[in-house]
Amino acid sequence: TALGDGLTALISGLTVAAAALVGAQAVATGRLGGVALAVVILTPLAAFEAVLGMPLAVQYRQRVCRSAERVYEVLDAPVPVREPGAPRQAPVSPFPLVVEGLTARYAGQDRDALAGMDLTLERGRRTAVVGPSGSGKTTLAQVLLRFLDPDAGSYTLAGTDARALDGDDVRRLVGLCAQDAHLFNSSIRENLLLARKEASEGELRDALGRARLLDWADGLPDGLDTLVGEHGARLSGGQRQRLALARALLADFPVLVLDEPAEHLDLATADALTADLLAATEGRTTLLITHRLAGLEAVDEVVVLDAGRVVQRGTYAELAATDGPLRTMARREEETELLAAVR
Repeated sequence: TALGDGLTALISGLTVAAAALVGAQAVATGRLGGVALAVVILTPLAAFEAVLGMPLAVQYRQRVCRSAERVYEVLDAPVPVREPGAPRQAPVSPFPLVVEGLTARYAGQDRDALAGMDLTLERGRRTAVVGPSGSGKTTLAQVLLRFLDPDAGSYTLAGTDARALDGDDVRRLVGLCAQDAHLFNSSIRENLLLARKEASEGELRDALGRARLLDWADGLPDGLDTLVGEHGARLSGGQRQRLALARALLADFPVLVLDEPAEHLDLATADALTADLLAATEGRTTLLITHRLAGLEAVDEVVVLDAGRVVQRGTYAELAATDGPLRTMARREEETELLAAVR
């Protein structure tokens, strides 16, 4: 911007000065009249008005080129999921959801994000998958939602290969409530209705109640018509996650995947949210992906991942009573909570 403005002023000024010099010499020799000299001097100024937009055009061209690079980066990226040419009919119920020997790797990575994973989700059964960052937890969610194709192993829904189904059909059976669930710059009501547009007022309120948001919503001046702001900016972190959970509950997915729902929250808020999530999903087939252990006594099975592999599985009580990765994680979590309390 500075270069464009500066060069325009410089060239325009030099042109006017040159025109004035030549015109003055012409007047001195009698070849040009005084009135005509004024016209000669003013003509470059008028001419430069036609090119004043060129520096701005260069700026926009650079901006558009950078945008095009980002678009082409997406278009040229390898397709993470191959949709079947002739999709099979989706089963009415996904149960049992079975993963056997699942191995998955992201494009460009030199190691498997998941290796030899086995998992079975039955109706009404709740399973927690825990492990440190990079252990493959979110990769599992990506595969279950068909955002990523496995390199080996099988993934079936009621005996039907998930890769033979249309991706949207899979996502009608397996739903996701992610840590970065998007909230639109609209009202609480409109954000909920994205899950099921024909939902009644009672169903909206029931979903909010199960997510422990109903009392808060009723206390707002505009109730469910309160605007949440862009990306939910008017809500706290916990409120945003609870609203996302309410939307997922309203959608009534047969299998609900909760991917790090308490991420980016302080410890007290994270533990309270996790407890409410487990209470809200009681009796519902749920896969809870988390790095926190608080409240996991309520789930039916805990699977511990490390470097993409299952290193422990069983009930929380069994694993906590045995020397192993989960007990180590529990000790670290207790130390972290103690330090936080001291501070």
